[in-house]
Amino acid sequence: MISPFRRLASWFALALVALCAALPAQGAAGPGSQQAAGPRVLSITIRGKLGTTELARCHRLLRAADAADSSFVVFRLDDAGSQGESVSDVQSLLDHVQKTTVPTVAVLSGRVVHGAAALALCCDRIYCLPRADWGEVEKPEQDLGELLSGAPDAATEARFAAARAAMAMRLQARDPKLRPDAEKLALAMADPRMQLVAATVRLGGVERQQVLERSEIAPLQAAGGKLLGERALTRPLVLSAAEAEEFGLSQGTLQSFDQLAEVLAFDRAALAELAGSWVEDMVGWLELLQPFLLVAGFLLLIVEVKTPGVGLPGLLGAAFLLLAMFHGYLVGLADVAEIVVFFLGIVAIAVEVFLLPGTVVFGAVGFLCLALALVLSRQSFVLPRTEAEEALLLANLGGLTLLLAATMALGAVLWRVLPKVPWFNRVFLAPPAPASALASAGSGLGVGDGGLTAYVGRVGVAATVLRPTGAMAIDGERLDVVTEGAFVEAGTPVRVLYVQGARIVVAAEAHAPPADRAGERGSVGLVLLLCVTGLLLLVAEVVFVSFGVIATAAAIALLSAIFVAFQQSVAFGVTIVAVEAVASPAVLSFAFKLLPKTRFGKAMILSGPQAAATAEDPALRALVGKAGDTVSPLRPAGFARFDGVRVDVVTRGEMLDVGCPVVVLDVTGNRVVVARKP
Repeated sequence: MISPFRRLASWFALALVALCAALPAQGAAGPGSQQAAGPRVLSITIRGKLGTTELARCHRLLRAADAADSSFVVFRLDDAGSQGESVSDVQSLLDHVQKTTVPTVAVLSGRVVHGAAALALCCDRIYCLPRADWGEVEKPEQDLGELLSGAPDAATEARFAAARAAMAMRLQARDPKLRPDAEKLALAMADPRMQLVAATVRLGGVERQQVLERSEIAPLQAAGGKLLGERALTRPLVLSAAEAEEFGLSQGTLQSFDQLAEVLAFDRAALAELAGSWVEDMVGWLELLQPFLLVAGFLLLIVEVKTPGVGLPGLLGAAFLLLAMFHGYLVGLADVAEIVVFFLGIVAIAVEVFLLPGTVVFGAVGFLCLALALVLSRQSFVLPRTEAEEALLLANLGGLTLLLAATMALGAVLWRVLPKVPWFNRVFLAPPAPASALASAGSGLGVGDGGLTAYVGRVGVAATVLRPTGAMAIDGERLDVVTEGAFVEAGTPVRVLYVQGARIVVAAEAHAPPADRAGERGSVGLVLLLCVTGLLLLVAEVVFVSFGVIATAAAIALLSAIFVAFQQSVAFGVTIVAVEAVASPAVLSFAFKLLPKTRFGKAMILSGPQAAATAEDPALRALVGKAGDTVSPLRPAGFARFDGVRVDVVTRGEMLDVGCPVVVLDVTGNRVVVARKP
């Protein structure tokens, strides 16, 4: 009978699988995925702070546009942007905007600042509505961390410099590039230290409108330039719609949003607005719960290790970890690759713990996969390129260290405390008791307390095969014993080496004839049988069409051989891995060479074209050296007449007209080769 816990775990697993299957589909399509005639334009309206919900919607919009090969992606920024936005999340969105192949358009109205202002600068085209105010990407005020630092002013200067360097990198990656004046304005939005001046510059008899930094004015005047109508721009820089158009930072000012369809030349009916969904609503609380989900997921996996079988803790732990990683996917920080690497790391650690303990390789690889996936799921880059990215990487490494420390500390507490809790002590696997306690307790083997130690040094006979556990008979008593790893055949004299609690350790007598280790030979034989079977199945997969069924069976046989070999010994397992790595390609190569020679291969494989066996006309051979005239253009094949006989001829590449004198150079089969007669 299935327990309620197992039934609940099964339902939860099915629901989780359905959720994972549905979310990417929804993220890839969205409300704007309906087919429309003409160019398809997807848009999104952003108001207020660029929080995780808004960022997740923007990422879903970009994925849907890439999947549908849309004509444009439009960001409607209406009083958008606020302080307190996540730097890493906003940078991830900017990376996604600059990597997408779909042209991006920003339409600004109201006050657009901070993350929304940076988003507009990364778009391919920018339009403003009349009441738009745009700028102040970086806040000028000092934050709490800078105020508490030893040098607040230096920390603020470093933040401004990092923001300017990051913006310069964004502008270099922008296509099309901004004009020099517009680029200065964009940098001033990110660096409030820049004091810009707009003026008409007269130099060499030419006047033009120009944006200058204060530091550029003195060299310009020294070169003979003169400033007319000098006007200082605000710090931090915020531009009106008219100023943004005047300096070339925007492509124009729209009277209404509907005018965008006319400017970009698309049908207004093709515009689809991406509405919010429950997926983005889930991101808000996932952001708050992500640290808890990661810690709780690892702790539940520890609880799963302490409990027999596969139960609810393991499934819940995997679900918590999946939700924590899925938060990074929704906000654009983690991709499917990071999620796969994360769970591959867990699988590698499980292999180290349960299947191949002591190999260290799987454990090290698993830990590196976990660390790499957790770090990359918190940032949109692999290697830092700017000071801001370096600071973010260090912050992520610090957070990961705290996460691992908290998991290890709480795991140690659970490992010791939960087995003592009344309900859990009936579920958890009890740790082995100390040897002294076992020695003083009843053994349950039919001997009195402390009686096991009396067998140390005595010789008996193996009543069963010891592989390495089994039973021995000594003085008419039957005892459960274990060797130190050796295999001992039944009937072999064995000596009791020592007693550890209720564990009696024995070894074959030194003078006893060596056991033939039939059990070990059986394991070795099984490994060889699985290897041979797997290799033969590889040949069968090539010879017979099974649509992958035989190949799957071959893979199972070869992997099973490796598993059984490692159970025998690590050296034997490594040897089998090396043998299969060499033998599998060799067998496949042999099978592909053998296939064309079999009846099935001959029927299945198309043979190459056979050389046509043509009978040579003796009369044509007699034409060699004869002269004649072309009766049709030779391009390069055609007809010529020799002694009143019309013959199909071909030149060596020459183009000859009608009536041209030719001579026969060669006759191969029925092919007559001619050339212009000298």
